[in-house]
Amino acid sequence: PPGWSGVFLSMLSFLFFTDMGIYWIHRGLHHKLFYKRFHKPHHLWKIATPFASHAFHPVDGFMQSLPYHVYPFLFPLHKVTYLGLYIFVNVWTISIHDGDYRVPRLLRHIINGSAHHTDHHLYFDYNYGQYFTLWDKIGGSYKSPTSFEGKGPHDYLRKLREK
Repeated sequence: PPGWSGVFLSMLSFLFFTDMGIYWIHRGLHHKLFYKRFHKPHHLWKIATPFASHAFHPVDGFMQSLPYHVYPFLFPLHKVTYLGLYIFVNVWTISIHDGDYRVPRLLRHIINGSAHHTDHHLYFDYNYGQYFTLWDKIGGSYKSPTSFEGKGPHDYLRKLREK
């Protein structure tokens, strides 16, 4: 649909389409044939930091960027919306690596935030999604974040300091 509703719908479909693509590409990069060579540099950080958000092997970075570049060839998307989403994607990528686990309680099992991605770095086979937990739930790779249960890395460090 034209107008602002079309822009809004294209933004939502962009997020869901790219989330699906990233999920399958990211999960594939964890396969033993590809992980060590292409994706392991990103996982050198067990506790993710904003610096880890863009620490990729060039092949890994290229592969995970494909859904963002394929989308506009398949679906209509205004060029300014595309640029805005590009900025959003970069900010989001940094934010899921920043260790700030705050997500509204109602959205904790829908939004793939920093707590989910920290567990991905810690436990390897969980939470591959970029924005949402939908594909992890469909693919059987969803793990509720340990930090939501009070057992996350920051909780562990706090307990160590208290001793």
